[in-house]
Amino acid sequence: MSGLEVRGGGPHSVETEALIGEAVRLAAVAHLVQGWATRAAALRGEADGLASDPRASSGADGARAAAIDLDTAQTGFGAADRAATDLSTALGLSATRYVMAEGLAHGLVEAGRRTAAGLIGLAASGMLLPGAAAAAIALGPAVVGATLALAFDGGGHAEAVGAVIARHGLPILSDPAFVGLVRVAADQADEVLAGLFRSAGLFAIGSAIDAPENAGLVLAAAGVVGLMSGSQALRETAVSAPVRTSAPDAGAGGRSAAEGAAPVRGIGDLAERIPPSDADGPQVRIERYDDARGPRWIVYSAGTADFGLTPADEPYDMTANLHGVAGASVLGDLVGLPAEAAASERALRASMAEAGVRPGDPVIVVGHSAGGMVAANLAADPDLDVVAAVSFGGPVAQAATGDTPVLSVAHAEDLVPATAGSGMAAGGRVEVGRSLGAQTPGPDGAVPAHAIDRYRETARLIDGDDDPRLAEFRELVTGFTDGAAPADVSYWRVERGGE
Repeated sequence: MSGLEVRGGGPHSVETEALIGEAVRLAAVAHLVQGWATRAAALRGEADGLASDPRASSGADGARAAAIDLDTAQTGFGAADRAATDLSTALGLSATRYVMAEGLAHGLVEAGRRTAAGLIGLAASGMLLPGAAAAAIALGPAVVGATLALAFDGGGHAEAVGAVIARHGLPILSDPAFVGLVRVAADQADEVLAGLFRSAGLFAIGSAIDAPENAGLVLAAAGVVGLMSGSQALRETAVSAPVRTSAPDAGAGGRSAAEGAAPVRGIGDLAERIPPSDADGPQVRIERYDDARGPRWIVYSAGTADFGLTPADEPYDMTANLHGVAGASVLGDLVGLPAEAAASERALRASMAEAGVRPGDPVIVVGHSAGGMVAANLAADPDLDVVAAVSFGGPVAQAATGDTPVLSVAHAEDLVPATAGSGMAAGGRVEVGRSLGAQTPGPDGAVPAHAIDRYRETARLIDGDDDPRLAEFRELVTGFTDGAAPADVSYWRVERGGE
């Protein structure tokens, strides 16, 4: 057992399209068998005529035997016709009832979530001042001590405070219950605000606001703060032209970017080739495969490298992450979001153009973390020929990828994918979940389940899983480069601040 949980990205947990397809096939079988029954009845009539014809006395016994056999066949065909028709009708009704039941259940759950979120905000509005006072009394010494240590010490006390936080505060980030809370919060932040401000109007429009719009509201709030204080936090900037660079491990004796890469053999190969999320390192790897079909491309995107809220040199930062999620927002024009895409997405598109990817060229896009979000956003672009996209730990639920094949891999203890909320249905999406068990934060990260190494382990499990949906996706990936020569590989880096 691989321990993987696989589900489609459609709106229903039961594959209603498969049920309806079987119902149609059974209806066709019923029609065919009905034709056989009709033909058997006609032949039986001819056999009865021969049995009673005095001119055919020599064959009367054979005609009577044939009539009996044909009568049996007619009866059997009729029974099969009725059974196939009944089963076809039952499957069709079952599919309809599943849709209705899940729609009702989803509506009730959504209403419950919105109401609960509004009540939480309403309660918080009455408890805000008492809660702040209680927190100040209870946490004041610790907060003051930590602040002083960070402000006046060169690193000794700061490291000690960080160790205390890592030991007592960070493990909750890897709790699946907390991950679920993050997902709900991403969906229902607007209802909490409606309750907090006691605004029925905000609550009334909450049903039209989902995870992308919540990200848009955060950016709008940051914009207001920026106007009042001059802060540049979470404000997008231009990016530079892509620069071709060496492979991430070239300086350590690794493979040069100029060396070719063998065609991918599965999802594990895709995960292995994603560049690490290192400051000053390449963010994009591009493989070009040439065969009789023309150039084909696999594009790999790294994840977040800068977790600061104020943009610096790195386009793969928290500002780009929020803009990447908010890019699907219907409130973009209302809150003044820029029309251009997130810096990380612009960096990837510019790198593709510089590498020679032309409009209409078939592309597979792969990414980890923020790179997964960028991959999904490109898969949602109808102007690109994205054959498939793969996200490892990316917040992709909000991307309207439709029927484009998208493999979204998320660990139960990884809160990053949950920041996109429950998202929207996408018929081409296959979601793979895996629980890693209890996670302990360490020096390599506060959320160990989000590490690319752990997702590479899961990718290898996907390659060995016999779920038909995963098998179909693997065949799509391996068939994309089947028969092609080793790829021409290039690495690219883009920085903020370009003209």
